[in-house]
Amino acid sequence: MKRIQVKHPRGLAFLFKSRRIQRTRIQEELVWLSIFLEEWFWQNHDMKEANQYQEPEYILKRWEKLLKQVLGGPGYGDGILQDILNQRMGNLLVRLKADIPFIPETDYFAYSYFVAGFENHMVAHLLGLPSAKIVSAIKSRLKDQFLQIHSPYKFEYLELLRPQKLPNCQRNAIFAR
Repeated sequence: MKRIQVKHPRGLAFLFKSRRIQRTRIQEELVWLSIFLEEWFWQNHDMKEANQYQEPEYILKRWEKLLKQVLGGPGYGDGILQDILNQRMGNLLVRLKADIPFIPETDYFAYSYFVAGFENHMVAHLLGLPSAKIVSAIKSRLKDQFLQIHSPYKFEYLELLRPQKLPNCQRNAIFAR
């Protein structure tokens, strides 16, 4: 069979570069999902017949341990999420701890979850709090603390606490009813 020669179109170099960047970003975003999928596959395929994996308590403990490794939490310490926030945002959480040295662990992890874009209900669940109202109170307390500190980073901290606003077309569609 004859080998077909393919010529690289030079006019598409920008497109190819942007596709490589997009692929890298998608892979970075899916790293989170791959960790959970790997655990799920391992439990449901490789260890399907093992006796200890038939116990719901054991499976739940494994999931909780994995969740703490990825998202961190009070009593456990920083997870992958906090490491990534520090790495990509110029040691944001390290600076936060330096600016507010006695910040409670619950507030610290709630802040990291807010920065990651989690809703109040999810933050309450991750922190083991009974309601989203408590999380809302934590957010208000953090805002007050940020306004009181004498740090060049206080407005950066405040900016990251802002709620995620939907685009106007989506907001109009929701509130038009």
